Amino acid sequence: MKKILIVLIFALAISASVFVCDKAFAEEVKPWNVVFTVKYGDDAYSYDLSREISETDEAENRGFYLGARAKRACRDRLLALGLPEQAVYNYILPDFDGILRHFDYVNCDREDASVRFDKNGFSYRNGRDGAAINISELFDAALESRGNRITINLPVVTDKAVTTEDLKRNTVCRGSFGTSFGSSGSNRSHNIALAASALNGVTVGVGETFSFNKTVGARTEANGYKTGKIILDGHYTDGVGGGVCQVSTTLYNALLLAGFVPDAVQHSLVSSYVKAGFDAMVSYGSADLTFTNDTDHPIYIASSVVNKRISFTVYGESNPYKIVRESVETRDKFATSYIVDPDKYPELLYTDQTKVVVGGSDGVKTKSYLKYYLDGKLVATKLIRTNSYKRVDAVVARGYIERETAAAQP
Repeated sequence: MKKILIVLIFALAISASVFVCDKAFAEEVKPWNVVFTVKYGDDAYSYDLSREISETDEAENRGFYLGARAKRACRDRLLALGLPEQAVYNYILPDFDGILRHFDYVNCDREDASVRFDKNGFSYRNGRDGAAINISELFDAALESRGNRITINLPVVTDKAVTTEDLKRNTVCRGSFGTSFGSSGSNRSHNIALAASALNGVTVGVGETFSFNKTVGARTEANGYKTGKIILDGHYTDGVGGGVCQVSTTLYNALLLAGFVPDAVQHSLVSSYVKAGFDAMVSYGSADLTFTNDTDHPIYIASSVVNKRISFTVYGESNPYKIVRESVETRDKFATSYIVDPDKYPELLYTDQTKVVVGGSDGVKTKSYLKYYLDGKLVATKLIRTNSYKRVDAVVARGYIERETAAAQP
């Protein structure tokens, strides 16, 4: 501190001459004195410049006997030289630091409220505003005493923290969507629930790109997946992880309604659980479902599987639009042919006994749109996809013997 004081004295001497009052007059009248009490709540701290200065030439050189205006001018000249603010104040008012040390407990860093999102939903932790003593304002207020004791309420600068209310405004529902798998067998139902669980409680940070495959992982027996129906090369067949595409499709539509247009891959055949043009096929290592969070806040994904219905809800900052999906399609209806093959299907004896060998699927061409409504008015229509789905004709095996019609009763 001695070195700083020497520098300050030298800087003051070369920057401007110091006006020194007549010491005897100053002692008699004391208009130069700075005497005040600082209060913060019930806490108080008193300061009196006349008790801090010593009877030395240094006291005169440092300008303790200057008036308020001259003290401010002195302060301004020293600060203009780039000297540390607090050291300057301490130079003009000795032990000004004592006030700051006394009220140091007032200073605290800002702590923003925080949000946690997991499989159980949202939980919030309250924050705390930051606070710091406004040293320059305190110094200026002190100089107003001009020899009379005054009371100063400790000036504090508040650094407002993010509140839980702020966070809740940015964790609202942006969009949700659900599909049913009521006719699915136990294996397919198991796979849907397993994949949905992996997606429940996911947070996508600002600017982050979400990947379905990276989040869910490989659909293998080692990861708990079972064999179910999948679409492969334009046909339904058995494969490990059957049903997971319904999960990706449901999430895809929830994201569309939440204001995103994810990158998605269509199936080769139309799906039974969603409109044509709004499916999202996934295959680990090849086909993925991805989107980038281009909003100003994190995006949160929640899933639910109840009563053979899977639903996704996407949370984040408020979505100003109501978004409606629309698909324009043309269909090429599949045909059905029948075969009789006793060697291959010996269980089929009669013509009214049948077995579907190849399931039929319409050929469909689609254009998929999103319609954006604001305050009930359509403000934009966006074409997001053009798709073409393969037509597959059905093949049905049946028996070869006509059943005898029961004779009519007399």
